[in-house]
Amino acid sequence: MTMKLYYSVPSPYARKARIVLIEARLEGRVETEALDPWSDPAGYRDHNPLGKVPALTRDDGPALFQSNAVCEFLNAEGDGQLYPANGPDRWTALRQLALADGILDASVTVRMELTFHEPGDISQKLVERQELSVAQAIDALEGEAETLDGPITIGQIAVASALSYRDFRFADVDWRTGHPKLAAWFETFATRPSMTATDPAL
Repeated sequence: MTMKLYYSVPSPYARKARIVLIEARLEGRVETEALDPWSDPAGYRDHNPLGKVPALTRDDGPALFQSNAVCEFLNAEGDGQLYPANGPDRWTALRQLALADGILDASVTVRMELTFHEPGDISQKLVERQELSVAQAIDALEGEAETLDGPITIGQIAVASALSYRDFRFADVDWRTGHPKLAAWFETFATRPSMTATDPAL
């Protein structure tokens, strides 16, 4: 099967898919192409009508998009170990995934608000609500930090992508203070080759 993963280097959603591609041992089987979705490259919306990244084209079916769909497909095409089988480990991984995606959604909302509005037009209520969601999700992950140990899962990948995005786009907001267990876990996880190979700051 011929597959191509479209991504943007700064996108934390696309980064999740790129990490899964590496961890599922699909390098060499999946072509990758970086692009700027905001420039609406010619023909890209034929693959993803939403115009976002990531998107995965394949020659045996329609393109897939939205990071979780792409990640699950790549996992199935690869060694299939990133999504635990039904049972407590699976629900833990999916809970971590949900918390991490919530952090990303809130963080990207704040970034868009600050980027595309003049200072006087920024909704502080919106920003504060989103940052509260981020803070409480990080608190929850700290309280469950021991569940991040063990064999790598989609939950760990998502959490690491979210925390890394906070470092990348919100470096002035310290999430580590008060979260020593989560910070220690992230420091170790961030050294994985899949993380360093996809680091948007490098």
